[in-house]
Amino acid sequence: MITIQQRLALKKLLKGDYINDVKAKLAERKVVSKHNTPYSDKMISHVFNGRYENRDIEFAIFDVYLDRKEKRDKDERWKDDILGDSTPGADE
Repeated sequence: MITIQQRLALKKLLKGDYINDVKAKLAERKVVSKHNTPYSDKMISHVFNGRYENRDIEFAIFDVYLDRKEKRDKDERWKDDILGDSTPGADE
């Protein structure tokens, strides 16, 4: 189950736009509900908010978080590489 502390950390990066990416991860892994249908937005939201426990959905949420974190970190490194030491105040 996703704890309150985990949810707060996840929300900082995922904001409110994560469900479609989670659904894509679940589809990629061929994970479906017991009715053999894709999990609903509501179910994913309930797992995220700690109301329900579902290991597959939790792992997909954390994978989306990790993907976004890696992309953000890569983007930051790219910006730093471009700017190098030419940032204002670097020579001071």
